[in-house]
Amino acid sequence: MRIEEIKYPLYPSQILEPMEFTEKVDDIRRYALLAAEFGYNDEARQYLNEFEESIRIIIGKFNALLENPKEDPREPEELEGIRAQRPEGPRRLCGGIPDDYRERFLGSFLGRGAGCTLGAGLEFQSVENMRIWAEHFGDTFPLTNYWSEVKNPEAPRYITGNATNLTKGNMDAIPVDDDTAYTLIGLLTLERFGPDFTHEQMAQLWNEEIEIHGKNGSWGLFWGERKFIKNYRSGMEAGRAGYFQNPNVQSVAAWTRADAWGYAAPGWPEKAAQLAYRDASANHRRNGVYGEMFMAAAVSAAFVVDDPKEALEIALGEIPSESLFAEAVKWAFSIAPTIHCYKDAVEAVTFRYKGMFEGHAINNALYVIFGILIGGTDFTRVIGETVAMGFDNDCTGATAGSIVGAVIGKKNLPSYWYEPFQNRVECYFRSCPRYLDIDELEKRFRRQAENMYKEG
Repeated sequence: MRIEEIKYPLYPSQILEPMEFTEKVDDIRRYALLAAEFGYNDEARQYLNEFEESIRIIIGKFNALLENPKEDPREPEELEGIRAQRPEGPRRLCGGIPDDYRERFLGSFLGRGAGCTLGAGLEFQSVENMRIWAEHFGDTFPLTNYWSEVKNPEAPRYITGNATNLTKGNMDAIPVDDDTAYTLIGLLTLERFGPDFTHEQMAQLWNEEIEIHGKNGSWGLFWGERKFIKNYRSGMEAGRAGYFQNPNVQSVAAWTRADAWGYAAPGWPEKAAQLAYRDASANHRRNGVYGEMFMAAAVSAAFVVDDPKEALEIALGEIPSESLFAEAVKWAFSIAPTIHCYKDAVEAVTFRYKGMFEGHAINNALYVIFGILIGGTDFTRVIGETVAMGFDNDCTGATAGSIVGAVIGKKNLPSYWYEPFQNRVECYFRSCPRYLDIDELEKRFRRQAENMYKEG
């Protein structure tokens, strides 16, 4: 298989390999311990203070570069500019809520829960580690059902859960996860503030509802979302809080927040992308924002098409055609005939985007796309292949499951993927009960969709 390497001099692997950098930082820690053993406590403390201060200085310099980046006409930041750079495409696919909205919503929401749960079991593990783990416990790989066992099964997860909840026979709801929480916080945002919500209102709601970390030591938010709320709590206004000392502005995290906007604007990809822009731009830029717009549009389109690839093609019409994200999607479509399984996808993506952060919006989106193109409407194959590709595979599994689930509907999901959920999802928001009824969530999202079409 011939794979083209991207010609974009971006990645720090050209300067310092990530492993080498990590080892050098660890060397400093070991030197400090050794110096203390040799009787140089004061000197060790002084050098560590100097190291800490140098880190602050370097972070400040990078932040000064990127908090207000120079403009790139290929990657506009404002919605008007983004829309001006879009290719031709269908903006609205139906005149109102699809007749089978409930069926497709349940397929999507349950599909998201299944894909997220499958990926969360060994999130960010290497492909080889996952394969060996599955083989050891007698699970097929790629997976065709939930993990039999996960590492550190009693480890706390997201305020209320633990890792055991991710395994067969040990779940009684969609297990708690930030990637399912983002869908719920989108619903709360629409219910409280409507579709014209502001970044200040978002920050206010997140601050009220989400614990950054719980008493059990687990996190409620990760990466740029944690930065956003910590900065906001420090007194910073929301417009700056999302970007200040946040190196995650092009991360996968934004597009994991996309589903709520597709559910609220089913069959209306332009509107879903608009809502996604409003949400993502609170703490993401450029390809991070385009990623959420693309995924929201794909979920929206998935409510009315019969082929998940068509939903992806429609979504491409909502982002700037010359952006890195759009270029990556088009590349994925072009080589899709040569990608037959997760191994091919991993080889292609890691070669073309060597050195890219494992939680980036682009490389993880490519795994969603390849998973869908490999599996089509075979739900089990889609999420199994997607999760097997690794990286942030609870995010990728969730979104692939959501898009395909909306296309095929609940009736075509194998029941063993959703029956363990008992029609509920676990939640850790302060104002919500621990478990939310999925049928009730469908009604709440439907009301938002009705309002969206009514207001035009």
